[in-house]
Amino acid sequence: MSRCSSKMMNNEEILAIWAPDESSWSRWAKPVLFAHLHVAMPPIPVPEMTCDVNWIPPSDGKTALVLDLPGAEGVLAGVALAVRGYRPVPLYNALPLPYGEPVIDPMTGRAVAAVDVLPIISALTKGAEQLAQLKLPSDAPPAFLLDANRSGDGRKMKADEFDNRSISFTTDFPSALFFASEGIERVILVQKDRLDPLSDLAHSLRRWQDAGFLLERKGVNSPELSERFQVARPPWYGAMFQRALSSIGLRRAAMAMGGFGAWMAESSSGG
Repeated sequence: MSRCSSKMMNNEEILAIWAPDESSWSRWAKPVLFAHLHVAMPPIPVPEMTCDVNWIPPSDGKTALVLDLPGAEGVLAGVALAVRGYRPVPLYNALPLPYGEPVIDPMTGRAVAAVDVLPIISALTKGAEQLAQLKLPSDAPPAFLLDANRSGDGRKMKADEFDNRSISFTTDFPSALFFASEGIERVILVQKDRLDPLSDLAHSLRRWQDAGFLLERKGVNSPELSERFQVARPPWYGAMFQRALSSIGLRRAAMAMGGFGAWMAESSSGG
């Protein structure tokens, strides 16, 4: 059996494929889901994405991508972009349900977890096989992968549910100074069914915009080319306590590598 088969690789080896030491962008890859690959073993089926990524400019080292797509779609698009010379960098920060826990509450019919990350885990496992075969150069520019469903779509949490809603921080991305040192000149935001960025991501985009980087946006299923856009100043932009304020109501996991995910207490009213 081939060395790149996911059946032969453990969690650390799969993470090393997604975040190799030789890439400058690997320091931003989140290890959270890679520590829980066993939760989706065997991997659940992940539908193939049919979107065309040929509109993305060839990798010239000057363009970084931010893919804010729902669920496993970001991973699938990231692997497709790797074929075009981009290094996919997973930024998924939500924990899955603990192994063996039911996905659906039989009493209420509601999903137990606020965000379903099992398809993402399966896509990361499967995608590792393809990435290992591509052998991307160490200087391949980044395509950062986010889950557009990370906030739980406004869901109000109830007792005994798993709250793994998460948020994107400015520290989850390279600074403008680091981008410039790596030759990045523009950032393309790729989304689905929306134009403006989510409020948490807007803080990172606005910082790059203020530093003089060109921002463009593209709908993943839109036939139009990417267009230039301006990010409005988001609330509490630049405030020292913005990180703490924006994470109010979210539940950090009690684990060394961080991430979001904890059970709602029986007495909690949620939200």
